[in-house]
Amino acid sequence: MNETSLTYFYDALIASRAIQSFCSEHSFDDYCSNDLLSSAVERKFEIIGEALNRIKKTSPEDLSAISNWPAIIGFRNILAHTYDHVEEAVIWGIVTQQIPKFILELEAINGIEG
Repeated sequence: MNETSLTYFYDALIASRAIQSFCSEHSFDDYCSNDLLSSAVERKFEIIGEALNRIKKTSPEDLSAISNWPAIIGFRNILAHTYDHVEEAVIWGIVTQQIPKFILELEAINGIEG
C-alpha cells in the first residue's frame, strides 16, 4: 500500500474516531435536536467519503481493505449533494452500527499510525 493511501486512510480513521467521540455521550434525540452535533458528524462523514474517493482515484486496489467502500463514498455524495433527503435515523444508525466496524477495519491496515 502506498503512502498516499495510508495518509487518506489515517484521515478517515481520525474522522471516524471523532464521530464516535462526538456521539458517545449522546442519544438519538440529542443528535436530532443539536445542530452543532449533527453538523459536526455530517462533516466528518464527508471527510471519510472524500478520503476514500481520493484513494479510489489514485490507488483503487488499496480499497480492498475496506468492506463497503462504494457505499461510504456514495453516502458522502448524498450528504454533500442531496442533504435535504437524508434521514437523521439513517445517519444515527451508521454512527452506532457501522462506525465501530469501520474503525476496526481501518485500525487493521498495516502502516496506519494512530
